[in-house]
Amino acid sequence: MMYLLVAHPGHELLLHGWISRNKPAVHVLTDGAAHSSGRLASTAEFLRDAGARTGSIFGRLSDAEAYEMLLERNVALVYSIVSELANELQNEQPSIIVSDSAEGYNPVHDLCRLIAGAAIAMAGVRTKQYEFAVVNHPQSFDAAEIVVELDDAEYAAKMERSRRQAGALIDIDDLLKKHGADAYRLEALRAVADWRAIDEGETPLYERFGEERVAAHRYTNVIRRREHMLPLRDALCAEVEKRSCVF
Repeated sequence: MMYLLVAHPGHELLLHGWISRNKPAVHVLTDGAAHSSGRLASTAEFLRDAGARTGSIFGRLSDAEAYEMLLERNVALVYSIVSELANELQNEQPSIIVSDSAEGYNPVHDLCRLIAGAAIAMAGVRTKQYEFAVVNHPQSFDAAEIVVELDDAEYAAKMERSRRQAGALIDIDDLLKKHGADAYRLEALRAVADWRAIDEGETPLYERFGEERVAAHRYTNVIRRREHMLPLRDALCAEVEKRSCVF
C-alpha cells in the first residue's frame, strides 16, 4: 500500500504513470474550486480508471479555507488533518507516502509536505516520505530515489488526460511550454530528509505573488513564510512532540 497527498486536484497528473502502476490511496487537501468546480471530479475519475482509490482527505477544504487557515495560523485545523492521516497510517501501514514538494511556489503545496511528515512522526510508523516536483522541472532532484520511466502507451495516456483537463487546469499549458512535453516521460520521487525544512533559500515566490494580488486588490493579505508558515510549522512540531510523549 502506498499513499499520495497533494494540495490541489490536478497534481496527480504529474504522477500519472506512478499512480497507474502502484494504485495508491490519493488524498487531496483542497477541492480546487477557485479555478474550476470540476477539478475534483476529474481527479476521482482518473483514480477510478487507474484502479487507485480516494483517501479520506479528498477536497476537505476550499482554496479560500486553506489560505485562511494559513493566514490565521489555525493550528487546530491543521492538527486535525494530521491526526486523521496519522490514524490511517497506523491502520494501513503504507510503505511510502508521497507529497507535493516544498518549492516555495504555493504555501499549500509546502503545507502538504508538513502534513505528511508530521503524520508519520505522530503515527510512529516506518512509512517513508517522498516528494515530487510540482512546478519545477520533473527531474530537478539531484538524488531521486524512485524514477518511473513511462513507456509509449503510458506517456500517451498521460498526455491525453492532461490535455483533456487543460481547460480546467491553467498550469498545464504553462508547464508544458516551460519544461517541454518530453520532460514528463520520467516521474521522479525524492526521499524527504527533514519534513520540517521549509525555511531554506530565498524569499518564496508565493510572497511575491501575494503582494502582486494585494496590489491588484484581489487579495487583502499576503501569506508569508516567516509570519505564517514557520509559526504554524513550529506549533505543529510541538503538538506532534506532545503526542509522541504520551506513548
